[in-house]
Amino acid sequence: MNRLFALALLATPALAPSMAQGQYVGADDYAIASTVAEACVQRDEHPVVLQGTLVAKVGHERYRFRDATGEIEVEIDDDERPRHRTIDASTQVELHGEVDTHLFKPTDIDVDHVHVMSAQ
Repeated sequence: MNRLFALALLATPALAPSMAQGQYVGADDYAIASTVAEACVQRDEHPVVLQGTLVAKVGHERYRFRDATGEIEVEIDDDERPRHRTIDASTQVELHGEVDTHLFKPTDIDVDHVHVMSAQ
């Protein structure tokens, strides 16, 4: 019986690391930002899913995005834009990406995927 108890004590530390592999998920740790206002206060690389419109092109692969809470600049690589779809200021889109913070310029969004919701 003592050998079985000793073996159990020796095996417990070996099992502990595998049991501790779960991740902590706090209140805001993995909450995806869903508005411009929320995105503007998030840390770098925080995931976002925004719904609104692209109101203007401001540079190469750079656009101004607007939702009900505000506006933010977004970067959409040419190969991420929907093919064979015209997008204008009345086209509702959903952008999937992440927050991109900078030292000397305003926060923007690096877009990974654009989904056209509708043209109004």
